[in-house]
Formats: sequence, structure tokens, C-alpha cells
Amino acid sequence: METKFAFTQARIKALPLPENGRKTYYDTEVAKLACRVSSTGSKTYLVIKRFNGKVKNVTLGKATDLPVKKAQDLAKIELASLAQGIDSTAVKRKQEARSVTLADCLEKYLADKTLKPRTVADYRYKINHDLHSLAARPVSDITEALVLKEQKRLSKTGDAVANAAMRVLRAVMNYAEALDMIDDNPVVILSKTRAWHKNKRRTRIIPAEQLHAWHEAVLILPNQKAKVYLLMALYMGFRSNELLTLEWKNVNLKTETITALDTKNHSDHELPIPSALMSYIKGLYELTDGSRWVFPGEDTSQHMTIPKKPVMAVIKMTGIEFSSHDLRRTFATIGEAVGIPLSMIKRLMNHAVSDDVTTGYIQTETDTLRSAINKVGSFIHAKVTQKDNVLRIHA
Repeated sequence: METKFAFTQARIKALPLPENGRKTYYDTEVAKLACRVSSTGSKTYLVIKRFNGKVKNVTLGKATDLPVKKAQDLAKIELASLAQGIDSTAVKRKQEARSVTLADCLEKYLADKTLKPRTVADYRYKINHDLHSLAARPVSDITEALVLKEQKRLSKTGDAVANAAMRVLRAVMNYAEALDMIDDNPVVILSKTRAWHKNKRRTRIIPAEQLHAWHEAVLILPNQKAKVYLLMALYMGFRSNELLTLEWKNVNLKTETITALDTKNHSDHELPIPSALMSYIKGLYELTDGSRWVFPGEDTSQHMTIPKKPVMAVIKMTGIEFSSHDLRRTFATIGEAVGIPLSMIKRLMNHAVSDDVTTGYIQTETDTLRSAINKVGSFIHAKVTQKDNVLRIHA
């Protein structure tokens, strides 16, 4: 059948359904008016025309709802608008956006993305809590002035808080712009005015000369789970969340390896267990026997949270301020000190490596990783067993 003909009710009704996919027919009476027929039985009128250098499809309605004459009249109106540079679809979306709040837009954004539950919760907190004064506003009403005002308010709480909230706002407003809800993302004003705060990279580690005191304080903790958690963070460089969500099924005591699943860079991360840690991990296994989690919480169906009280106890005993991430940073620093190549340190820490061709050919074997991680362990062991230069632990 010809794909171009004069549209009539009878001819449109008689159009055959394609076996699969869809087929498009064009009206010879009104140029650019088309009827698209799908294998599912749907017949839809639309205008197909180049606009701003791109082919634009404007849906007019179903053939079952629109008589041919009405479809032709609507097509003429649409074509006249396009000829004047007016995109009626975009105008309609902007009108609809008047009722779409920032909180609503966030939910649409989250529904379109594949994000981890923790990230979803964080985005919701930043929009509905940190940016609560904007959450109920239509996205089309959020101006550059409001963005600057909110950024200034949040900066009183902290530069990092302000930057983090604005990054989420930028992502959601980019999404709104992509859907033609707004013309431009107002968050760009922060770049134009150089209002983003410079991130101050943290550098705190546990110095080598303080490892002995820190280690001894950790070993006398009565909380065995906290003890092993802190030792694993130092000896293996895991992220805190990777340890807290670790399950026993991913700890292989025979091959002496641990696999953290679906990590920050969306990959699984397998590491050999350093020799110095094996006895502690085996002891914890016996203590938590039957638990799903390596570090179960008080409610054993849930994993433990960061052991803040034991951390504070170690700080009080030694005077050494530290966090879980400081231990990860210390692990990397020791790795460099013992001469482990940067590419290997990145592999141990599950950081993204260069995507150059040569790097892509390198597949690090478990034995190589084991040798590297044991170098770090040996350095720590040497420091924590030294008898001289020891800080006094306060009870």
C-alpha cells in the first residue's frame, strides 16, 4: 500500500496493521501530517517536521478520537506555530511544570535512575530537609536569586553541606531542563559567580609513631565487633560501609579472601585477608556464628552502625583523633611508604584506575594482591610491636 495518500475516515480505518513494529503514512492534503500504525492496533496522528535542525514529532491524538478533518486542522495550527519558531510541546510542558514541585521532580528523577537505596535516601534528605524552603516550590519558580540565597544560608552550617545540597539540586534541575520544564538550570549561577566552595581535602592519618598506642587501645576494647571493625579498616583499607554491610557468605576463611559486593564504584571488590588479621576474623566468626552479618547490630537482623562509643574510647585513651575514613587513608599512606606502586594501591582500595589501553590489559592476581597487602600488614605489625617510642595509654 502507498505510504502517501489523501487521508479519509475510510482509508485510515482500512490501514492494515504491520506484523511487527510500526508503519507511518503521510497525508497528501496537509504536508507533514502523518498517521502512525503499530502492530498493537494503535493508530496515531502526528506532525513530523524538522525544527531547529532536528526532526520533531508532535502527537496530535488517536485516530479513534480524532476525525480526519480535525487532525488536519490541528496539524495546520501546529505547523503555523513551528513556522514562527514556537514549540507548542515545550510550551505545554512548561505550563504543566507550574504544578511540578521540586520534591515531585526529584521523585521523577529517582524513578528514571538506578541508584543505591543509600543514595536515594541522601538525595531525598538534601531536597526535603536541607532545601526544605524550595521543596514545595514549582521547579519553574526556582530562580538564580533563590539558589544564591539558599547556598548562602546552608554555608552557615558548613561549606561541605552547601556544596552537597547544591550538587543534588543541580542534578534535579538538569533533569527538569532536559524535560523542557525549565529553559535553563538556575544552579549555573554558582559557577558564574564562583560561589561554589572549594573542597578541602582531608589529610588526617594516624602517624606511624602513634600506631602502637592506637593499636594497643583498640586491642583492649571489650567490644569485639568494634575491635575487628577498626583493625580491618586499618589493615585492609575498606570503606566503612563496605565493612558494616559485609556478610559472612562473602568471607572465605579457606582461601582467606573477602569480597565486598556492589561497592561505591559499582563493582565487587575481592581482597586477600592479611595474615595479621586472620586470628581476629576467625574469633569474630565464632562469636557471631549463625549471623548473616560479619558485624551484626543489637538487632541481629540488621548490621552494626559505626561504633562511635568504642572510637571515642580509643580517642580518650590515646589522645589520637581519628575516624573510620582516616584509617583507610592511613592504609593508603602506608602502602606508599612500603613501596607499593600507585596502580596497586588503587587496586587494593578499589579506586578507579586509568582507562588507557595498557592498564586495561593488566589483571591483578590474588597472590600479587596478597603480597602487597601483607607488606602493609608487616609494616603495621612492626610498628605496633616496637618497645620504644610508645605513647602512654590513659585508662
